[in-house]
Amino acid sequence: MKRVLSKMKGDAVLLLVLLFIFFVSSSLAQTDFLQLEAKLRNHISILASDSLEGRLAGKSGNEKAMNYILNQFREYGVNPIGNNYLQRFPIVAGLKLENDNNMEVSILVEKPGIPIELLKPTKRKWELYKDWKPMRFSQNGTVSGEIAFVGYGITAKELNYDDYSGVDVKDKIVIILSDSAEGQPLIKEFKPYSELSYKVNNAREHGAKGIIFIKTLSDSANTFYKFFPDRMFKNSGIVSIQGNRTQIGKIFPHSKPMLDLEKKINKEKIPQSFVLPKVSVSITVNISEDTIQINNILGVVKGNDPNLADEYLIVGAHYDHIGWGEVNSFYKGKTAQIHNGADDNASGVSALLELASIFKNKPLRRNLLLISFNAEETGLQGSAYYVKNPVVPLDKTDFMLNMDMIGRMKDNRLNLMGTGSSERFSNIADSLALVDSVKIIKVNEAYGPSDHASFYSKNIPVMMMFTDLHLDYHRPTDDIEKINFDGLARLTLFAEHLLRAVDSYDTKPVYQEIKTADTSSVQKERGYGKVWFGVVPDFEENPKGLKITGTAGGSPAQKAGLLNGDIITKFGEKTVKNLYDLTYCLKEYNVGDVVDIFIIRGDKEMKLKCTLESRK
Repeated sequence: MKRVLSKMKGDAVLLLVLLFIFFVSSSLAQTDFLQLEAKLRNHISILASDSLEGRLAGKSGNEKAMNYILNQFREYGVNPIGNNYLQRFPIVAGLKLENDNNMEVSILVEKPGIPIELLKPTKRKWELYKDWKPMRFSQNGTVSGEIAFVGYGITAKELNYDDYSGVDVKDKIVIILSDSAEGQPLIKEFKPYSELSYKVNNAREHGAKGIIFIKTLSDSANTFYKFFPDRMFKNSGIVSIQGNRTQIGKIFPHSKPMLDLEKKINKEKIPQSFVLPKVSVSITVNISEDTIQINNILGVVKGNDPNLADEYLIVGAHYDHIGWGEVNSFYKGKTAQIHNGADDNASGVSALLELASIFKNKPLRRNLLLISFNAEETGLQGSAYYVKNPVVPLDKTDFMLNMDMIGRMKDNRLNLMGTGSSERFSNIADSLALVDSVKIIKVNEAYGPSDHASFYSKNIPVMMMFTDLHLDYHRPTDDIEKINFDGLARLTLFAEHLLRAVDSYDTKPVYQEIKTADTSSVQKERGYGKVWFGVVPDFEENPKGLKITGTAGGSPAQKAGLLNGDIITKFGEKTVKNLYDLTYCLKEYNVGDVVDIFIIRGDKEMKLKCTLESRK
């Protein structure tokens, strides 16, 4: 009964707050609304300008964005936490090749009248950057041995195709064809197997100890892949390089020219794999990381209720983007272009800044912590660091609202994720939809590829505002001209109303574990296979396997007993080094299969049994 009365009281307060919001919103002067639009436009015109060069974490444009946001906090009267607006944390900003990277090819040339055992191989060192280059995800180390050509490096049972059939590649270095310059497979049926991460996983599982990638025949066949830190694929478990196509072609026997084999595979879809005779190679890869310090930006607006003086709500929006397309770009042009990220996520940051101004003038009851996170685009690094090193105790953090890509509202529609993370959120969303005339698409799921997921993994109720993907996502065309500023202004006010509604209750929203099999928002599990596992990856490097931060509610992983901090080392009979490995393991199983999961928990190795379920 006490709980029911408390809920009735809370809902009554919410109703009064909504009535207040409706009255204030309906009487908001048109000039004030246009002024809000103008401020939002000004923020984005600066944050998404070419001068900031796409705000890639660790680059000068990113620091310029940080200084702009910091100055706006100061101008709006937002206070620092303690004496500092900045929270420093380390990231790997780049990769470097040390001096001892080398590659040597040995070819045994037969000579009439001389026994093979008396012949000395002809050795030639290949020139780094010209003849070869390590792949960004390569393990460090030296490998040497025979070479096997394995076509596209694919094993596809449903296509009755296996490049590894009939050839033993154990302890050999394999030559693998990657796909076209546009990133698309020349054989459309091979599309699910075209990712380099799949080819690496498959080669390693077949016993290869090194990989030489070569691009298929095209104008850019001898251009090298981008060399940048890749947190999701850093721990590949195998030495991997890219070879110059022309040079690689020279070591194939005259009876089996590489181009002829490639054409035959493309035409007949029949593997042409074999071990190259009388050829061996030695490869040494030594990649080092360039680690730097970057910053999250934090400011606080004190609440006005002394009874809630130690409680906080958080509103966040990441300010980094992807620079010139160095990471995660969908742009396929030959000339590099700046990715300004007007929607992703200058739109969210602009709203964050104006919320700072709004709440400074009319505070909440609770304290409001405003955070503009950095390095979201490279694995939620800023928010992941924050929840491990919070400036406000997590048990005093009542709620987190994330704004990511809110600048393209169409037909008054807003995706609101996390409405299932607390019991009262669905009712709040429905009520605000009426007051703000926004068509809210409620999504219960709270895990997703943005900063709110870091908080939900720590049992904090969350919601995320998002106006959906578009064709300009992670492309140079995400520019200010395509921002819907009327919609952005309305969503900024909606965010204000949402925070006030959550704040209207005397009690904090209670965290609710979401019981759902909807894993579409969990990074990299989407679209692979028929089964659901349901883990949330931790992108902190761990050479032993894939570390997780938790499991989705009601998931097979949760039922199997996996916990935050576990490191998955094997899935069934296959080794798991990273998230991609787990993805490809899942592809091979069916609903109802029982699989052994090998993990490290603390300093103990354990085996758990998991029954895989369907994606509902």
